[in-house]
Amino acid sequence: MMNANLLLEEARQILARLQQAGFKAYLVGGFVRDHLLGRPVHDIDIATSAAPADVMHLFPRSVPTGLRHGTVTVVMPVHSFEVTTFRKDGEYKDHRRPETVEYVDSLHEDLARRDFTINAMAMDINGQVIDPFGGQQDLKEGVLRCVGEAAHRFEEDALRMLRCIRFAANYRLAIDEEAWSAILALRPLMKHIAMERVRIELSKTIEGEDPDRGVLLLLSSRLLAYTKEELAWRPFAASDAKERLLAELKLVRMSPLARWVSLFLAGEHTSDEADVIARKLTFTNELRSRIVKSLRMYEHMRRETAADAPLAERDLRRIWCDGAVTYGREAAEILYEVRDLYRTESWHELTVRRMPDWLAEMSVWTPADLAVSGRDVMHLRARKGPWISRLLHELTVDAAMGEAVNEKQELLRLAEDYMRKWDPS
Repeated sequence: MMNANLLLEEARQILARLQQAGFKAYLVGGFVRDHLLGRPVHDIDIATSAAPADVMHLFPRSVPTGLRHGTVTVVMPVHSFEVTTFRKDGEYKDHRRPETVEYVDSLHEDLARRDFTINAMAMDINGQVIDPFGGQQDLKEGVLRCVGEAAHRFEEDALRMLRCIRFAANYRLAIDEEAWSAILALRPLMKHIAMERVRIELSKTIEGEDPDRGVLLLLSSRLLAYTKEELAWRPFAASDAKERLLAELKLVRMSPLARWVSLFLAGEHTSDEADVIARKLTFTNELRSRIVKSLRMYEHMRRETAADAPLAERDLRRIWCDGAVTYGREAAEILYEVRDLYRTESWHELTVRRMPDWLAEMSVWTPADLAVSGRDVMHLRARKGPWISRLLHELTVDAAMGEAVNEKQELLRLAEDYMRKWDPS
C-alpha cells in the first residue's frame, strides 16, 4: 500500500535539490487538486524551470521518458516522479498534441497551457498553493471550467472533451456552460483521437466514482458517435433510448465488469456486437472475453427458456447450471449482479430468487473438477470425438446440481447411462 506521507516527502526532496541548484520547482496538477479535496494521492508530478539536461545532471538515477515534451522521470528510493520543464505549447495541428514546445522560466505560462482550472494549480515546498485561474474556488463551487477559452482548449486537444466528462463524473462537478457548448460544437473533432485514448478515458469514467453521471454526460454529449472508428454502440451513438438506459442503470453499485456488461445489455447488443465494439475500443483480450462470456450466459438463458410453458424449478436450474459450466462462475455471478436489466424476462423472478443458493451449492464448475477424465470414459466408444467433451459437460452439470455424487464409479455408471440414451444401438 502506498505511503502518501513518504511520497510527499520524496517529492519535497526533489524540490529542495532543484531549488538549491538555483531552479524553481513546484508540485503540480492532479496532486494539488486531490490534496485540496482530501483524496488519496497515488503519484506526484513536478514542474521546474530546470531544463531536462539539468534535471538529469542533478539526479543521476533518472530516465529521459519524454524529452520531446521536457519530461524526465526521477527515481527515488521508493517512488518515481515525472519532472517536466516549464513550457508553453506550439501550434496544435492534429487536434491532439503540439507540434513544438518551448521551455520557459514562468510557472504561470506553464499553468496557462493546461486543460481545466482544477488541474492548473501548483504547490510550493512549504505547501503554499499557487492558483492563478481560480481552481480552488471552482472546486468549492463544484464547477469544471477550462483554462482560458473552452473552444480553444478543445480545438487544441479533442481528447479534453472526454476528459471533461471524466472529471465531471468522478469529481461530481457541473460542466460550465461555455465548456459544454464547446463540446457540442466541436465533438466531430473526436475523429482525430486514437481509439486507445478513447478507451482509456472511457474506462476511467465507467470504472470511476460516479459512472451513472458519466453515462448521462456521454449520452447527452454523444461524443461516442464521432469516434475515429464507428462504434454503433446503442444508445451512445444515437439520440434515442436515453430514458430507458438511465432508468435501468445503477452502475455505481456494480463491479467494473458488471458495469460494462450492463451498458451492452441496456443497448440491447448481442455478444457478437459487443465483441466488435470492444475490439474497436482496444479492450484487452481478457476484459473483452469476460464481457462476451457474461453476455453469452445471458443469451443462453434467454434462448433455453423461450418455451411458452413456464419451466419447473429443476428445469430452470439445469439450464442455469448448464450456462454456468459453459461460461464460468464469473459469468454466472455477473448475471445475478445485472439482474435488474432483464427483470421482464419470464425466467427472471425464480432465477434471481434462487441464484444465490445455486451459486453456493455448486461444488464443481468445470470438467477438470470431476473425479473422472476423458481417458476414463474413452472405453465407452471405439473412437475419440466430440462426444467425450459433451459427456464430461453433462456429468459436470449433474454434479453441479447435486444430482450426481462426484465419485469415480458413480460418474462412470452415469456416463454409461448417457451413452445408452445417445446411442441405443
